Amino acid sequence: MLKSLHLYKQVTNKMKILSIGQINIDKTIPIPYYYQIVEILRDAIEDSVIGEGDSVIALPSEPELSELFSVNRGTIRHALQVLENEGIIRKEKGKGSFIRRMRLKMDLSFLQSTTEEIKRRGWIPDTRLVSFSKTKPNKRVREILRLGENAIVWDVLRIHSANEEPISMQRVMIPVDLMPDLNEKNLEDSLYKIWRSDYQITPDRGEQTIRTRLPLEDEMQMLNITRDNPVFEINRVTYDTQDVPIEYLKSIWRGDRYDFFVNLTSDSPYR
Repeated sequence: MLKSLHLYKQVTNKMKILSIGQINIDKTIPIPYYYQIVEILRDAIEDSVIGEGDSVIALPSEPELSELFSVNRGTIRHALQVLENEGIIRKEKGKGSFIRRMRLKMDLSFLQSTTEEIKRRGWIPDTRLVSFSKTKPNKRVREILRLGENAIVWDVLRIHSANEEPISMQRVMIPVDLMPDLNEKNLEDSLYKIWRSDYQITPDRGEQTIRTRLPLEDEMQMLNITRDNPVFEINRVTYDTQDVPIEYLKSIWRGDRYDFFVNLTSDSPYR
């Protein structure tokens, strides 16, 4: 028999309970119960609309979920742990489980300023300069930026936030010869804006690799995350309109807040 929870049962003016809809675990198939529950809850969460400033939406309590799905609480805890590890929900001790705000999407099909992208979405950007210095890059970075053995780069480490929440930390290396007085600029502003307005340098294309991994200790502190929150590491070299490399960027993005997507076409040399 199918069971359902009423749509968004109102608890308070600022609290609602997630609508789960029809609940139907198939106990005749070899798929674990907890995984079936994860799929049902994930679908229910995706169907909910959570905007910035909306009411908090809570999941039913563990006893309620256990009764709804006709499984023991250990199975429910396992399912909720999977959702928490995926960054879909958050748990508060003694209070319950709550849906995280919508994961943000970044289109990797285009070069874009993080600051300007945050503004475009209607959020308040903030960039904090952590460190800034001149340094001699290692051989790999010299080769990427096509620099001589004695070349010097600006080494800039910044943290980007949206609506006061840290979302990424970015370390960029820029040839000093390209921007000799970069130290006099406001490095808590958009670097793309500085390049265009002060140096007439326009980013034109980039090459980047993306990998996922667990965060390092300093990344956990700067991004306000825990060890079990995976991060995206993006390494990119950016070229100007003359195909001159202008930066080597290593950025770390919170995996619990961001999804990356790319627009694909069928124009491929491998067809």
